[in-house]
Amino acid sequence: MVPFKEYFLKPSTAPYKCATSIQKCMRAGGKHNDLDNVGYTPRHHTFFEMMGNFSFGQYTKAEAIEYAWRFLLQELKLPIHRLRVTVLEGDEEGYALWKKQGLPDEMIVRCGPEDNFWTMGDGEGPCGPCTEIFWNTQDPTLEDPWLEIWNLVFMEKYRDAEGNLSDLPIPCIDTGMGLERMLTVLQGKQNNFQVDQFKVVIDGLRDILKERGLKGSDSVDPSPQEKIVADHFRAMCFLIGDGVVPSNVGRGYVLRRIIRRALRSARQLGIHEPFLSNLYPSLLKSFPSDLYPELNSRASSICSIITNEETSFLATLDRGMTLLEGVFSQPDLQQTKEIPSDVAFQLYDTYGFPFDLTLIIAKERGWTVDIEAVEKLQERQRMAGRESWKSDKVTDIAKLSEWRHFGVQPQFTGYDHSLLHQESEIMAVQPTNKANEYYLAINPCPFYGLGGGQVPDQGTLTLANGSQWRVTDVIQPYEGGIVLRVSPVDKERAKEDTEYLQQGHLVRTEVDMQRRQGAEVHHTATHLLNAGLRKVLKSQDIVQAGSTVEPNKLRFDFTYGKPLKPDEIKQVENWVNTIAQSGAKTSVEHMKLTDAIDSGAVAAFTEKYGEVVRVVNVPGASKELCGGTHVDDVGKLYPFKILNETSVAAGTRRIEAVAGQSCIDWYRNAYGPIPDALKLLRANETKDMVGKIEKIMQEVKDLQKRVEFVTEKLASAGEIVNKPIGSKIKDLDVKIHLIDSDLDSQFMQKRANVLKQSQPESVHVLLKDNTILVALNGENIKTETANSILKQLLKHVKGGGGGQKEMAQGRLAESIRDEQDIHSKILPAFEKCA
Repeated sequence: MVPFKEYFLKPSTAPYKCATSIQKCMRAGGKHNDLDNVGYTPRHHTFFEMMGNFSFGQYTKAEAIEYAWRFLLQELKLPIHRLRVTVLEGDEEGYALWKKQGLPDEMIVRCGPEDNFWTMGDGEGPCGPCTEIFWNTQDPTLEDPWLEIWNLVFMEKYRDAEGNLSDLPIPCIDTGMGLERMLTVLQGKQNNFQVDQFKVVIDGLRDILKERGLKGSDSVDPSPQEKIVADHFRAMCFLIGDGVVPSNVGRGYVLRRIIRRALRSARQLGIHEPFLSNLYPSLLKSFPSDLYPELNSRASSICSIITNEETSFLATLDRGMTLLEGVFSQPDLQQTKEIPSDVAFQLYDTYGFPFDLTLIIAKERGWTVDIEAVEKLQERQRMAGRESWKSDKVTDIAKLSEWRHFGVQPQFTGYDHSLLHQESEIMAVQPTNKANEYYLAINPCPFYGLGGGQVPDQGTLTLANGSQWRVTDVIQPYEGGIVLRVSPVDKERAKEDTEYLQQGHLVRTEVDMQRRQGAEVHHTATHLLNAGLRKVLKSQDIVQAGSTVEPNKLRFDFTYGKPLKPDEIKQVENWVNTIAQSGAKTSVEHMKLTDAIDSGAVAAFTEKYGEVVRVVNVPGASKELCGGTHVDDVGKLYPFKILNETSVAAGTRRIEAVAGQSCIDWYRNAYGPIPDALKLLRANETKDMVGKIEKIMQEVKDLQKRVEFVTEKLASAGEIVNKPIGSKIKDLDVKIHLIDSDLDSQFMQKRANVLKQSQPESVHVLLKDNTILVALNGENIKTETANSILKQLLKHVKGGGGGQKEMAQGRLAESIRDEQDIHSKILPAFEKCA
């Protein structure tokens, strides 16, 4: 198991010599990706539970084989004639150990390294030969009736980055047994989807189908669509329960794909409306409540996120299916039955329709897609994106990663403010792609740049010759690496300074204290905000989904299914401010990860943690795993103010807030206009402002009503100041009305309606500045429309516009200011139309 990697390398560091486990596993990306197989094979899943037993030097290969065989035969009572094992070709020890257990030669199969040599992905790490135990399903419908039920890995080797193998000093054991597969064996089922855990969920799905008047299946073996919905529903619930939210990158995109594939299969069953949250009670029945408590505690958040994603994607699915149906019905494609690559790409790029879903639907219809051609279009788009956003930082980080092979591991001393200004030695130097700019590693290093949402430090370095260089960024290209990006304060001296920017030279550090202290205030405030949300909302659904900590503000993303009420926001603010005024002091402790979690410390799902973690504690208020920098006294956070609370994704909310001096500055800026406003409102105190404003708003409403009344009367009046100017277009009488520029467009519309009703035999053209409006009564004038007349007129007068049968509006290139303009510009145009 990957989390035990360090124990396999150094068994003496393991907190226990042997262990057993059951862990949640997800296979929907990377090396182990079963997504495309789900529903169409008896045994593949996206989410499943893996049982295992492990030894860190406690028991041997021989004992591991003996324990496994004894467990299967004596504890589970499996008949020996339905079992067989495989060993790695050349592993004579493994072969002999199985013979010792009494297995005949025909029950021991030798296989190559592709089957019986286990590695942690394609990179470096512990690895070794394995022996797999198989069960004969005796299913005549399967091409291969043998089902792998247990894999025993003998961690004997280490593979380096170049692929070279060496012996580990102490061999270890790593085994894995899929729970669902073993249940299939023990319950005598044909496939994993018939076991009791899945049956509860599939029965729930069939009940939903019946409730919606759809034809459900009563077959013992579920349909592929039922299997996909059940499997993917389990996967999405566990992912969201662990803090993943749908997005277009990383784990969030894996989750989004799983939800969308489930909805596609549900549509094949006849379901066209959101339904997945109705399946949640069935999921809860399939797992003991104490096994995965997050399924109960975060139920509302999980269901809310799923429903939001369902609603959003169903519209996309409708559009995509409509486009695909159009492709399937095109006569010119019936012979090749190939979806054009540009159409498949457009579905993905323009409509958000997943390409893998297009492939599935095409396969079901007997059509094909040129995958390579679509991938080329996708790559072309990515290349265009790279051209529009060029960054050398990614390339630079790849180069900087080489530093770890030379032992460049600076000691970070930035937690101690007394060490922010100190003497350090340059460990490594590399120029960037910009002139007079370098990457430096110094030891010790007080500049923070270790992530966790906190902005990196800035400051200066003073070289041995007295020159100062700005520290503009701090990055972590590899674990344990801290690299500064620096540029000269005086560019004129940059060339001579390079003599002192060399490995082994000393520099004097100075961290920007104002920036650092602002970040510390807002980082600690983020912790208290997280705790305050949990406290006020009384919900364990609150899971941090990301954060940004800046010197003058913070941003905190968290999973929650609905907007916070104004009163809830106020309560969170008050709670944080109460803690800030309590005089509490923060404390920091380094603990084992398991001990920290057991002590109640909150971990962010978006972060990766080592075996030993740093725990930041505000007594009685907050306890979190965090590598960032924090205030020593929470009083520095006061006052605290939430600026806004918004939605950033389905089931994910975002709060932006300020604390400490930044909050004081915010209040000052917010109060700045108040004295002038009080004078304008003739109010004595701010508490009087609301009443005064309400009174003014009511007066404005009353005036608006009076203006509308006068406008109606004016629009209905007879000739207003200027008499209309007559003209003709194709034997139709035209009356051209010049509207006073002081009257608004609303009056113009009302006047046009009055004219076409009171004088229905004429075409009316209204002009105001560069606005032209044509109106006519369609019941009296049948040969033309307002739109056709406007279009004819605009052929001879520069402008644009359009409209409907009885009214059309446009804008002229030149304004019509008086009757002279009408005679010189508009009347000649009508004459040409005639």
